[in-house]
Amino acid sequence: MSIRNQLICAHSAPVWALLTGVGFFLMTGWLPPFSPALQIGEMREILTPDNAMMRAGLALAGFISPFFLGLAVAIGVQLRRIEGEHHVFSNLQLCCAAVGVLALQFPSYFWLAITYRPDIADGVIAVFNDISWFLLLGAAGPAILQNLAIGICILSSDAPQQIYPRWLGYWNIWLAILLAPGLVIPFVKTGPFAWNGLFGFWMVANGFFAWFLLNYALTLRAIYRQKNQITR
Repeated sequence: MSIRNQLICAHSAPVWALLTGVGFFLMTGWLPPFSPALQIGEMREILTPDNAMMRAGLALAGFISPFFLGLAVAIGVQLRRIEGEHHVFSNLQLCCAAVGVLALQFPSYFWLAITYRPDIADGVIAVFNDISWFLLLGAAGPAILQNLAIGICILSSDAPQQIYPRWLGYWNIWLAILLAPGLVIPFVKTGPFAWNGLFGFWMVANGFFAWFLLNYALTLRAIYRQKNQITR
């Protein structure tokens, strides 16, 4: 039953990734994101109540965001096998994942609030749009700490049979570094560190995508290995 439940949690991750990508980027048409240097009038044209497809995409992304926790829970179970009775890093990464979900959910509903009433003030549009991008790409602290917790936990294992390969520990720490450019987003409107720039968006997005694929695949492998050990 434990193996089955772990697999259910882990396999919720591709559903989350697919529907988040469809909602946030395909249905909104925000790939790459629109520029932070736009005038407020141009923002109003994008964030309009008349764009039903965009609003549906944001609602989908906001609704599906908690499904990310399924992968975090599955990772946490495997990290507990490494740590034993006192699973500090497992708890830390799970708490970070729970906080990180809010950085996906809040922007969705902030943008929906902007598009809820056609007569909303220009200043409100600008502020809530900025906050949304700051949260989505710039609030990297929870993700960085989660990656560090996973990486350090994996590297702390001295068991002869590793649950995760040691290189994944180093990779999580490296990906934590790749997410760091998001911290600069609130301070620039143009250039590579802006929320639509090379480092501000593409490095952060690709780094997170790489983190997702590797941790998902190797967590599945760890679960199936655990299943084989139980059935022997």
